[in-house]
Amino acid sequence: MNRRKTGNVFSTDKSGDNPVQGVGFYARENPAFSPDAITDIEFAKTGDDDAVSGSSTKSASDSNSSGVYSIDDNQKNSNKNKSTTKDNKDEKKDGGTPKVAMKRSLTLFHCVAIMVAVTGHSSVFISPSNILRSAGSVGASLVVWLIGGLINMMLALCFAELGTMLPHAGGPYAYVMHTFGPLPGFLIMWGYVVLVAGPFWAFLAYTAALYIVQPVYPDCEAPDSAVKLLAGWIMITMVILNCVYMKYVIKVQSLLASTKIIALAIIVVAGIIQLAKGETENFQNLFEGTSKEPGEFGLAILYSVFSYGGWQVMTSMMEEVKQPGRDLPRSVYITFIVVIIKYIMTNVAYFTLLSPSEVLGSQAVALLFIRRVYSPISAVISALVATTSIGALNASIMGHSRLLFAGSRVGHMPVILGMISHKYLTPWPSILVLLTWGLVMLYTGGVVDMMDFIGLYSTIMGIAVVISLLYLRYRKPDENRPYQTMTFVPLVMLVVNIAVLVLAIYQKPQKMGIGLGILFAGIPLFWFGVLWEPKPKCFREFIGGWTVVAQKMFMIGKTTS
Repeated sequence: MNRRKTGNVFSTDKSGDNPVQGVGFYARENPAFSPDAITDIEFAKTGDDDAVSGSSTKSASDSNSSGVYSIDDNQKNSNKNKSTTKDNKDEKKDGGTPKVAMKRSLTLFHCVAIMVAVTGHSSVFISPSNILRSAGSVGASLVVWLIGGLINMMLALCFAELGTMLPHAGGPYAYVMHTFGPLPGFLIMWGYVVLVAGPFWAFLAYTAALYIVQPVYPDCEAPDSAVKLLAGWIMITMVILNCVYMKYVIKVQSLLASTKIIALAIIVVAGIIQLAKGETENFQNLFEGTSKEPGEFGLAILYSVFSYGGWQVMTSMMEEVKQPGRDLPRSVYITFIVVIIKYIMTNVAYFTLLSPSEVLGSQAVALLFIRRVYSPISAVISALVATTSIGALNASIMGHSRLLFAGSRVGHMPVILGMISHKYLTPWPSILVLLTWGLVMLYTGGVVDMMDFIGLYSTIMGIAVVISLLYLRYRKPDENRPYQTMTFVPLVMLVVNIAVLVLAIYQKPQKMGIGLGILFAGIPLFWFGVLWEPKPKCFREFIGGWTVVAQKMFMIGKTTS
């Protein structure tokens, strides 16, 4: 069998169907989890190029005589088609064979726009009540917001070091697997998909729908069924846009990020005006009622970690950033300076007109605040918050799907999840899988309760990534690091995250136990999907057959880099 080196994996050439050995990862790209014979979709060579038939790469060695050729050969012919000329100009060639790979199209501006949109997502408009409930007082809640922001910023700097050192799509999954091997890496990916991605998409879509529907019901709570129905439509629409119009979605993301800044600016300015008028009653005894339970305070920090979360998706898109070594750390600093200041000032603004009891009893805090300030513009704020949530959802779709995509390329997910659309060069299968799970979470789960699971997983993931960073510094001190954060940053992060995790488990042992159970359920799944081989022939034929059907139906194929 001949192999050719392409990027981070060795791709099997067209004369064989053997597994592909990963480089930099302790995993095979084609274990028993993936059908043996599937690598690229193939097209029947007829008088009409639009006529498509499929066979596995296993028969690719006979392609010259049978008239069957792969996605690469079809792409050569498609250069003659005007509809695909522009896409093919961007494809790089290796030995005369065009590669099918995601484009490096994200600049520093795009990175900041995505991170500003998704960092904190829409939590500042809906979650202050949870933090206040656990912290116990206005002053303590503001301190928790500051602590949560600093924790996330320092953790993001750790991610930036690893992201520039290991610029592979996959983010924390890639870092942990590169350092400790396949099982820990798989658990990181499994936990992210089950405990973060699906619930997070549901949370964002629900928030957007809530702020759209709530103004129609000014005197009562909006019907939950109506909110969820609209949320599902929003999620599906954004997925379609990401699958088909990625180039335009990137441009629109900058606009969506600006709506968040506008909404926060309106709230902050209104708060400053109220302070100037002497509305300081809720600040007279800032720390009165502060919780004395360490577990409650730890839980409040856990919620703040969730409230600033979401920025991790940027590290999952490293293969699409033009200059990751320069742009990733810069985007971290810019994003968190803006977001921390904005979020603390926004919470201060809320308390100028809303009492702690009113904040605790409100689901849409921003809407309630604006109604107190000037009710005629409440609809405008609702629209801005909804757009902000949609922007965060859009950025999450772009980032989370790349994690499954990266997992498939090293054999930790079915091979089809590592395929991309031949025409649009976006990972359709992984996006659609996460859409399905997001809809399940939306219609069956409690969005607020999911904050506990997301916060739990985020803390565990942070610990794993920081340990990976420290381990690589010790074992590979001379490794090229385009960016290196200060040594005290990962050390502080390790201590803080362990403390928060212990306190959260102490305070909510049952719920956190369920979350840990879901996370470690990935161990038997790893055995079944990756370690157990060879699988029964009927199982492999079933998976392989449906993979070919999906390839032909959606015109998708594996990347060559």
